[in-house]
Amino acid sequence: MASTFLEFMLRDMKRDVKRGVTRKIGDYAIGMIPKPVRKIIGWILLIFGAVALLILYPGTLFYTMSELMFMITFFVGIVSFGLGISLLRHKG
Repeated sequence: MASTFLEFMLRDMKRDVKRGVTRKIGDYAIGMIPKPVRKIIGWILLIFGAVALLILYPGTLFYTMSELMFMITFFVGIVSFGLGISLLRHKG
C-alpha cells in the first residue's frame, strides 16, 4: 500500500514539474510581446473566435456543413477564443 501511494505522489510531482516548466515557457513567450500589441491581438482573436463559433451554430443547424468543416471551424473558434483570453489576462 505504501509503495502505491509513493508511486502516486512521485507521478503527481513529476506532472506538476512538467506543467510548471511548460507554463513558464509560455509566460516568457507571451511576455516578449509588448502590452499594447498584446491587448490588440487578444481582442482580435477573441472577436474572431466568437464570430467563428456564432457562424458555426446556424451553419450546422440550417445548412449542410460537412463534418470536416464543422471540426475545423470549431477547433479554430475555440483555439482563437482561448488564445485571446490568455493574451488579455497575461500579467507582465
